[in-house]
Amino acid sequence: MNNEALQSLFDAIVDGDDIDAQQAAELALAGGAAPDDVLDTVNAASDELGRLYENGDCFLPELFAGAEAMTAAVDIVIPEIEKAGVEPAGKIVIASVEGDVHEIGKRIVGAMLSGAGFRVFDLGADVPTSEIIGKALEVRPDIVAASAYITTTTQRLPEIGEALEEAGLRGDISYLIGGASVGEGMVPWAHADAYAANAVEAVRVARELVRAAKGVQ
Repeated sequence: MNNEALQSLFDAIVDGDDIDAQQAAELALAGGAAPDDVLDTVNAASDELGRLYENGDCFLPELFAGAEAMTAAVDIVIPEIEKAGVEPAGKIVIASVEGDVHEIGKRIVGAMLSGAGFRVFDLGADVPTSEIIGKALEVRPDIVAASAYITTTTQRLPEIGEALEEAGLRGDISYLIGGASVGEGMVPWAHADAYAANAVEAVRVARELVRAAKGVQ
């Protein structure tokens, strides 16, 4: 039963079916599957979606649908994971910067990170720097991730980096930037640690940042 439900969960995510993904996650847990096994399945489906996207076998609409399916499944399993005391891969606060209402790309990134086992605190779009810093102080994440879609809002990126420094958080928290108007060369300017061009890369970079912070090669 568990194996069938977990396979159904994997297939639902790859197919981008959020209703089936939610039902499969519920069925797997009800059938006795461990919460971390369910999350491992979501993670595997996330990796498969990333592979398909990078190979050109699926495109942004399919990736978005898969991300929505991952979110539906993760919403079911997170309470069970917390009850079981399973440690997440890391904690991430993510937001679109103040003045930027674009959210689709950020939502995909957040869902892919959740599927990869991260505990994601998505603050939404048009988020003031003060709110991002406040959340970082509250939950002490491993990473703060900020997205800027339009050129004018990229000016908020160094503001966030400086605010993290002023709050004394840069020793404990990595700063990841991304968005349509952001590039690799902006990392030093934004007082950031890393840049990710898309959701698949964001998962890879987030894992690297957490490993580096823990001194793991």
